Amino acid sequence: MTFIIKNDGPAPQLESEIIRLNGLVQALDDIRRGRHPDGAALASCPMLHDWQVIRRPDPCLTGVMFNHPHISDGRPGVTTGLWVLAPELGYARTMSRYYALGRQDRGASLPIIPSRT
Repeated sequence: MTFIIKNDGPAPQLESEIIRLNGLVQALDDIRRGRHPDGAALASCPMLHDWQVIRRPDPCLTGVMFNHPHISDGRPGVTTGLWVLAPELGYARTMSRYYALGRQDRGASLPIIPSRT
């Protein structure tokens, strides 16, 4: 999910996503600590039959990187999943970090990404 932020005021549209992500963080922490869901918990979950792992694309940014901890300055790179895009405020937030936004690629336009309200 990507949220496009257009001003520097509060962003209440993030609330439902924060709640959802807090649930994921709690589940990951429980699993890390060896507290896996038991049969009773799994009985109340949706069940998948004939399941398989697939890949799906999610929005991200690509461009020339500077000051990245793992990519050399001036090298092209691709970010992790894009969560917040605030070009008017000069930043983006991906799954792993904030990015300061320099100039946008002249051939690119902002994506039309539906936002949850």
